[in-house]
Amino acid sequence: MRIELIWVQRMMEWMRRKVYLETMVPSAKNRIVKRGQVYRCDFGQGIGSEMQKERPAVIIQNDIGNIHSSNTIVLPITHNQRMAPCIVTIEPQWDTNGELIVDGQVNASNIMCISKARLGNYITVLSSAEMRKVDEAIAKSVGIISYYSGIKKKLENKMQYITRLKEERNRAQDDLKKMEEVLNNEKKINS
Repeated sequence: MRIELIWVQRMMEWMRRKVYLETMVPSAKNRIVKRGQVYRCDFGQGIGSEMQKERPAVIIQNDIGNIHSSNTIVLPITHNQRMAPCIVTIEPQWDTNGELIVDGQVNASNIMCISKARLGNYITVLSSAEMRKVDEAIAKSVGIISYYSGIKKKLENKMQYITRLKEERNRAQDDLKKMEEVLNNEKKINS
C-alpha cells in the first residue's frame, strides 16, 4: 500500500486543527444550540467517504439534550445532487444583502455526534416543514420508518374497525327505535 504525501499533509493539518478545537471545549460545552439551527461545522479529515472538511450542519439533537450535553448531534448540508430517501433538499436562504447563506441538501445518512467545539458561526434555522422532512429522512436512514409505518397501519385498521362498530351500533339503535314505535303503536291499538 502506498501512502500519498498529500493525504499525510491533510492528516497533519487535521491534527493541528483538532488540537486547537480541544482548547475550545471548555467554553463550547456550555454553548446553547437548538434543534433545527444551522452552523458552520468542522468535520475534519474523514476516512474514505466519511463527511469531512468545514461545511454547514443542522442540529438534530433535541433541545434538552443540547442544554445538558457538551456534544450535539448533527447532519451535514452538502451539494450532492443525488436523490435518495436520506437526502432532503432545503430552500436557499439569503441575507439582507442578497448574499446566499445556505442551500443544498441535508444528508441524513451521515448522522454525527460531535463536540460543540466543532461548531463555528450560526448561519440560520430551517423551517418546521423542512425539519419534518429531515425527521422522515432520518427514520428512513436508520431503518425505523417501517416500525412507525406498521404502527400507523395498525392504527388505521383500528380506526376502520371503530367506524364499522359505530355504523353497526347506529343501525341497531335505528332498528330498536323502529321496534319501539311498532310496539307503541300496537299498545295504542290494543288499548
